[in-house]
Amino acid sequence: MLATTRLSLILGGGLGVGVVAALTAYAGFGAVYGALDDVGWLGLAWVCMLQLGSMAFCAAAWRSVADNTSFMQCLTARFIRDGVSNLARIVPALGEVAGARALSLLGATAGIAAASTVVDAALEALAQAIYTMAGLVPLVLLVQPGQATRWLLAIAVAIAPIFAVFAVTRRRGALLAAEQIIVRIARALGFGGAGESLDLTRNVLGIYQKRRRVWLALLLHLAGWFMSAVQLWAAAQALDHPLSPGEALALQSIAFAARGAFFFVPAGFGIQEGTFVLVGAVLGVDPAIAVALSLVLRARDIVLGLPALMVWYTAEGRHRLRAVRVPTRGQ
Repeated sequence: MLATTRLSLILGGGLGVGVVAALTAYAGFGAVYGALDDVGWLGLAWVCMLQLGSMAFCAAAWRSVADNTSFMQCLTARFIRDGVSNLARIVPALGEVAGARALSLLGATAGIAAASTVVDAALEALAQAIYTMAGLVPLVLLVQPGQATRWLLAIAVAIAPIFAVFAVTRRRGALLAAEQIIVRIARALGFGGAGESLDLTRNVLGIYQKRRRVWLALLLHLAGWFMSAVQLWAAAQALDHPLSPGEALALQSIAFAARGAFFFVPAGFGIQEGTFVLVGAVLGVDPAIAVALSLVLRARDIVLGLPALMVWYTAEGRHRLRAVRVPTRGQ
């Protein structure tokens, strides 16, 4: 089953890369390369710094629903979670499983790590839906009434799965099914008994009872999402093709809503670029600039994702080393 899923995701990812290449050819390889050259390493570094700021908001949100954890523990686990999601995801939700695993390695109990991850991911999805609706406003103001209706319907379809993610985490049956999926993924990754006895349903519903913390996490995730629009605005500035804040919000929010709707496509390859070109056309953005902006975000994911994978690998190595040493000391 896992092998079949992996094969389908590889094929989907390969098709997505092909779409990216086709869009780049359509926009003009020379024009896209020239735009990326205008951004330069300094522009990319600025975008990465802003992403770390967005990540800090997300870590603070996670901390608010994860008992007995520190901000630095949640920030490190979030760093790993995003890196795995962007660079090493072979099945949906692998990034979230990796993040929960990392949080448990950093000191949280397995039950709290898993439950807080489920709630945090659900609240992040809900915040994204709100963010996408906010991004739709400047887009609707720029199109004809008939086109506005089509865009509204398209966005409604795109954010429906996002709302569904939040809704299912409030139901016991869905949580029991989620626990079984987490255990299977943990076993497939060689985590042994890391996914056992999570008591996910009780822990998740217990977190939802802490309403102030839940609301705080939602607001912090909203701040993180709006920070991601700032990244796109900064990248456009570096390209010397500035976008207004509203245009950056519309372009980024709708592109990531499309990625969420096509969650089964690894890293949204092709989906993100296609949406950038499509929405960019409405906003008057040249296709080469739209593709370049998307590729800047891809480069950001690589720059931050590779160290994240190394941190996770190191943490797992230390954990296994300690597990080998403990029996030796007891003999």
